[in-house]
Amino acid sequence: MRTKTTKTIATAAYSYEDNGIGHSMREQLETSAAHIFDLGRRTTEQTFELGDHLAQAADLLADGRFDHWVKMRSGLAPRSARNYTAVYRNLTPYRDELVDLSVGATVLFHLSSATTDQITAAIAFAEANGRLQVADVKAILASGEEGGHKAEKDDQFWTGGVGGLKVLIAAKIRDGLKAFIQHVVTICQAIEAALAKSRVIKEALAKQIQDIARVARQELESLALFLEPELDWGRNTKPTKFPKKTGWAEVNDTLYTLGGVDGWPKSKDMRDWLALHVLPVLGWAVSKGRKPEWPLAAPTAVASEPAVPAEAVSVGDRHDAEPAMLDEVSDDADVPDEAIDRFGAALAEATGGFMTVSREAPRNRKQFAKVPALADDSVAEAELVPAVTP
Repeated sequence: MRTKTTKTIATAAYSYEDNGIGHSMREQLETSAAHIFDLGRRTTEQTFELGDHLAQAADLLADGRFDHWVKMRSGLAPRSARNYTAVYRNLTPYRDELVDLSVGATVLFHLSSATTDQITAAIAFAEANGRLQVADVKAILASGEEGGHKAEKDDQFWTGGVGGLKVLIAAKIRDGLKAFIQHVVTICQAIEAALAKSRVIKEALAKQIQDIARVARQELESLALFLEPELDWGRNTKPTKFPKKTGWAEVNDTLYTLGGVDGWPKSKDMRDWLALHVLPVLGWAVSKGRKPEWPLAAPTAVASEPAVPAEAVSVGDRHDAEPAMLDEVSDDADVPDEAIDRFGAALAEATGGFMTVSREAPRNRKQFAKVPALADDSVAEAELVPAVTP
């Protein structure tokens, strides 16, 4: 019979007494050692957990005893332990995003020394490309300080190949995203100041924000949209569009509206529009929360247009032979194609082409339950001739 073996926590003995460590601190350190040993192969989440336990131990042994302890009680090299600790201490504000992207431990080690802007650029790069590798992080770091000296501004434009292109892309993401956020925040601050007053003056607010709104909209499209050819209309390219009825489409439309005062609501509706629509939408766009909730009500489907314009109904009132449409008829009603063709031709002729019948009607349109037989042309003409009283 096989017996289950239990893993030992450490690979070598460590004398807490010889190192002047009391019982209480020993328990805390042994708890951390147990967690570190049990983690085994580490996912992104476990990398942060490991860094958390190592950081706790490093704080307890901040007087220089940490390296010896971590080597004896966890089996990790002191350098590796410091890398995990740096990941926990420097990247925890971005933990959720990095976990969602499944960034590997080695990549996190390199990223832990990056600036806030570089970390943001790396996350944006990973979201755009579906992965983040050591080479990508190195390229992003190379766009900042290198070798203790600030790189010349034009140096990045002399780095060729895919690596050089990644440097330029990272710089655009870093600086472009920062500029977009700053412009949107400036717009929101101006709106909040206007709302704090007893009356919102459209002209005064427009002078403050409409030009910035135009710039912010172009920045958003430059950062988030691709280009597509439009040769048929005499232009080379145009930006693609955000899918309709999505959050970013609403952000783009809101910035477009803010960019021209002519599209703003009337003065009496300004306060509600700014407070209940503009500020929530722009706040969603620059939120640093993880997957922020959409602040507006979900868009509802637009009601289907009637099959025949209302003003066209009177045209058919003169014709007693026009068939009725029944609500209870299903989409699968069995109507012969020949009958539909005959009825369509007669209806088009009677109305001068104003009303027609299409066999390929949308499924949400009602089907004719029954098509009555058409009267002879002579009978129809007789009905249209007024009676003459002898």
